Amino acid sequence: MEGSPAPIPLGVAGRLEAQSLTNALGNHAMLVREAAQPRALLTAEPGDGERERLVIVPLDEDVELRVDGDALAVWLAEGSAPRAAGMVPAWANAIGFVLVIAAVGFTVLGSVTFFAWLARVLGWV
Repeated sequence: MEGSPAPIPLGVAGRLEAQSLTNALGNHAMLVREAAQPRALLTAEPGDGERERLVIVPLDEDVELRVDGDALAVWLAEGSAPRAAGMVPAWANAIGFVLVIAAVGFTVLGSVTFFAWLARVLGWV
């Protein structure tokens, strides 16, 4: 395809790429491929009114179609923070652990104190 735009890399490794296609009738599509092997075809067909229906055609068994709205959220969340931001120093983990244990301890101590007081007020003890 002479004069066609450069393929767009997809995924983490960039081994997948999307190539724009146009047929003789002027219909546009995107071919997702890995090396020379086609993986999926994205195209559109006339839908209701002005809106077109998106058609995704899996071309091998490793194509996963997700119908839920969470797929976009998961994809966006994966790239919202750099990988290095997930690295927490050991001292910060230790401080967080001590604070959580202290909060649980104060919660248990408060519960015991409250129920002991309630038992005295109600005459159970």
